[in-house]
Amino acid sequence: MKEAIFAEGSERIAGTARADTVADATAALIRERSAAGDLVSEAGIALFLKERVAAPDTSMAGDCVTAVLARLLPENEDLHALRGADSQWYYSSRSMTGEYAEILLHAQEGPVRLIAETVRHNASVYRRPVPLDIFAEPPFNLAYRQVLDCLATMAEIEGYDDIGTTITSSSATYLYSTSHLEKEYAVMLAEWFDVGESENP
Repeated sequence: MKEAIFAEGSERIAGTARADTVADATAALIRERSAAGDLVSEAGIALFLKERVAAPDTSMAGDCVTAVLARLLPENEDLHALRGADSQWYYSSRSMTGEYAEILLHAQEGPVRLIAETVRHNASVYRRPVPLDIFAEPPFNLAYRQVLDCLATMAEIEGYDDIGTTITSSSATYLYSTSHLEKEYAVMLAEWFDVGESENP
């Protein structure tokens, strides 16, 4: 009887140790990917755990990974989740800002989505239009022709009719969202950022 109780307690302790190992490995993976400039998906975490942490005869089912993450995030203030179109993605704010993580998320959803969501974010949070040229720079790294093609695509499909453009007196193109900025205000801001600010230091 004593042996049975001891065995049961040992299994409980071993189970807790395995859970801690899985949680620690998951946190380390998210932080490692963030330090490398990447997000990691829930499916990616499950695959990693199955290959590197779990015993060969242990199934790392989706429900198990979800449970680990549900416990892990509240216990680690640097770990955060982002909801993508098809999956939940994770990053660590030790080496990646929330804004940068959002950019990476939208980049995975395609350049049209990336451009539109970046414009909307800037219009909503910072109340400013975005210069078209910014999308040629890191972390976007889109070709100028590719950005123009994306704008043409937005004009033809539903869901992007809030994305507007304005051209300044020096021929620079700025993008803004009519859901967050009135056209006249966006035009005025674009002119100020492109021309007025440099002429009035």
